[in-house]
Amino acid sequence: MKKSLLILCLSSLIFIFSFNDILAQFYIGPYVGFKASGLKGTLKLSSSGNVSTGNVADAGSTGLSAGITVGYQVLPPDVLNGWYKLDINIDASYSSFSYLENGYNSSEGAGKFSAVGFSNGGTMVISIDIMPIHRLNIPSFKLLSPFLGLGLGLNIMSTSDISVGPPNPNGTLTGVGEFKAGLLIFYGTLFRFNNTIQPFIQFKHLVPFGSETQFTESYSSAQGGGSQSYALSVQDVPGYFNLVAGVRFILN
Repeated sequence: MKKSLLILCLSSLIFIFSFNDILAQFYIGPYVGFKASGLKGTLKLSSSGNVSTGNVADAGSTGLSAGITVGYQVLPPDVLNGWYKLDINIDASYSSFSYLENGYNSSEGAGKFSAVGFSNGGTMVISIDIMPIHRLNIPSFKLLSPFLGLGLGLNIMSTSDISVGPPNPNGTLTGVGEFKAGLLIFYGTLFRFNNTIQPFIQFKHLVPFGSETQFTESYSSAQGGGSQSYALSVQDVPGYFNLVAGVRFILN
């Protein structure tokens, strides 16, 4: 699946540059949105080579996201009498979720994360979305330009260290980074107010690849020192639904 999506993206680029008389317009702009991220699976603990599983944990989270969109608005000559447009687009965005805390409380009981002395441990997500955007251009009604497409979603996840306190010995659970990818389904519309400023609204769905998300890798105790392997994971990979609104600024 990953290989097929990469081939799709490369084929789109080859299609663009095969035209000698193409007119391409570069654009860039900010966007903000709301992201609902699902993550539900068995909570798993690996400690010193021993693996144990807990209850099914619903670690789903919601939060705000903010990002930048950049790309080329490609205008192939006379394709479908001007009704079709192709944009080669990349979105980069930031969001943050309490996956581990939500999952732990879901598995062990409400409030258990803080009751056992845990704090912090949020997961920062940097999303890079590669998006060939297929747009409908209506010559007689140029205000709206609806679009849709399939792309590749790349997510760099970084979980912060978890502070451990009473009733447990003071210490630190070391957070880890994860790289996750998935199939991106998106659709929306562009509002072409003029040739320079073009607001848009967009919906995204990420269908993830993979089977497990790890959050920690070790535990260090302040009492007695030393560190031991202590990996907390959820046997699932987070997908999401994202609603965003932003604006393109056409630069040429």
